[in-house]
Amino acid sequence: MKNEDNIVDWRSTGRRKARRELFTSYTEYKCSSCSKSTKEPPKDAPTWFEEIWPEGNRTLLSQLQANHLTKDVTINTIDFLEWLCPSCHKIKDSKTEVGKTTVDESYW
Repeated sequence: MKNEDNIVDWRSTGRRKARRELFTSYTEYKCSSCSKSTKEPPKDAPTWFEEIWPEGNRTLLSQLQANHLTKDVTINTIDFLEWLCPSCHKIKDSKTEVGKTTVDESYW
């Protein structure tokens, strides 16, 4: 495991870790808001990806994004992550102040 004290770009690292966590927890690969999924599997998909990729609503050309409910990219536990399509992600972020969590902070 890499030393997290040396991470310079937490946004990029946080996104990768979030995607990995969502994959390894077998979270269904569909937008949690609109239930759409992608036409093509993501490049970083695990070998067993078909198990979590629903056949219905495979309409998106762009890949799903990992959304951090806490807005803190260093917290990558499954309770605070969800898949969102780019459109729903943008809408959800526009309804939240920059850097403000959508989860009660006392929960974590």
